[in-house]
Amino acid sequence: MVSPRYEICSDGSLIGADGVPVLFKLIEDHVIHVPHLSPHVISFKLPRGDVIGIKVVYWSHCWSESHNPEIHSNEVMLIMDGARPRVFDPVRFRESMCLPSFLAHLPDHRLYWTPSDRNYGVYNATALVGGVAYTAFFTLQKDRGKIGGNRHSLVMRVESAYHAYQPSKGMKVRVAAAIDAALKGGKLRFR
Repeated sequence: MVSPRYEICSDGSLIGADGVPVLFKLIEDHVIHVPHLSPHVISFKLPRGDVIGIKVVYWSHCWSESHNPEIHSNEVMLIMDGARPRVFDPVRFRESMCLPSFLAHLPDHRLYWTPSDRNYGVYNATALVGGVAYTAFFTLQKDRGKIGGNRHSLVMRVESAYHAYQPSKGMKVRVAAAIDAALKGGKLRFR
């Protein structure tokens, strides 16, 4: 059985498949559809000329924040990421509008990896202000398939995106090296 899908609006309200607003006090994040963050395939040309398709999927952390009872009212809708309650974040939601385009131009941005993290971070180095930049954190893994007629060999799971200080101990990596490591089923070695 397929779970019903609700679409989230830019103000954090939900509408049902019939277009009628719905109210929830508690909802699972996997039943919420965010139109601009629908799964899609992006293609990259590797140094040797091969083109690889990567399926991109987005987690709710791209448009929500951790629930804090001291800050958020009791009236706020809780969006459950497993057992972790989150709430709609209008700033993250608005900033997430650029994510598909930002990730499609991954080779144009700085990509880093740290040994303590299990994911990559990518940020626009030209937009750094005081060491802070809009940053997307993601994993890369093998995953073959097709979306809308576009084949892919990897899946990029964008776990979160927000303004963050850039890590001083992160290792700068090339997109091609990250893709190569994922295709081989491994991780980059930290140097």
